[in-house]
Amino acid sequence: MFLGVVAGALIQFLFHYIIGKSQRNKAKKLFRVELEINAEVLKTVEAAIVRQKNRFVSGQQNDQDFSFDFGDFNYRMVDPLINTGHFHEIVGAEGVKSYFKFMNDLNSQNELVFKNLLKQEHDRNTSVHFLEYVIDTKLVEWKETINLMRRKTGSKP
Repeated sequence: MFLGVVAGALIQFLFHYIIGKSQRNKAKKLFRVELEINAEVLKTVEAAIVRQKNRFVSGQQNDQDFSFDFGDFNYRMVDPLINTGHFHEIVGAEGVKSYFKFMNDLNSQNELVFKNLLKQEHDRNTSVHFLEYVIDTKLVEWKETINLMRRKTGSKP
């Protein structure tokens, strides 16, 4: 009888372990899709910011050149992964910190912040320096985050 109880507990443990592992693997695959979407959007954002800078350098900027478009970044998978604990398990503390910063920087609410900063810098005649900072510092940081997440999820760079 005791042996039956132990065997039943072992079977139940193995069943939950296999189900949990399957859920983590599925969560990782779904997050990889989100990462690739965001990596492509980041390429588009980078090209737009480089064009902005070139227009400011040449003095041919217009009202549209003050805008940033961060609205296409996709963060729909992160909340469910956080709620189940899979996100922290998959990317670890360093990844969580880095991706949260990425999400805080690149969202539709932050477009206005970047626009206002660019306008302030333009009023000081330092808009090109601001855009160079975004290109040389922020874009590098955002790309590093994507690459870190790819490594943590086993994605190809």
